[in-house]
Amino acid sequence: MKRLMIALLLAATAGLASAASDPATEYHTWYAGSSYTGQVSTFGLVWQCSGGTCQLSGPYGRGLNMKVCRELSRLVGPLDYYYNDAGMSWSAAENAALLKQCNAR
Repeated sequence: MKRLMIALLLAATAGLASAASDPATEYHTWYAGSSYTGQVSTFGLVWQCSGGTCQLSGPYGRGLNMKVCRELSRLVGPLDYYYNDAGMSWSAAENAALLKQCNAR
């Protein structure tokens, strides 16, 4: 019985470890530079905007999404930057052409 309990515990722990490393379940935070204040929804994603930054957190992958960026820009005005805590960045200094495309109307 004791061996069975240990085996079950090990199996459960292995399942948690694999779920934690699954990119679909990783939470990340995205930031966008805007002077807008309030909540904004882009394709069902709710951004919180204040203090010069709009912020969104959730299990939405690791990249930057052009459609989301363009919709946010359309709703709050041109963005000064767009980046996430996974290391992706669009700004005047890094990937400026992508930020320009995001802000195009």
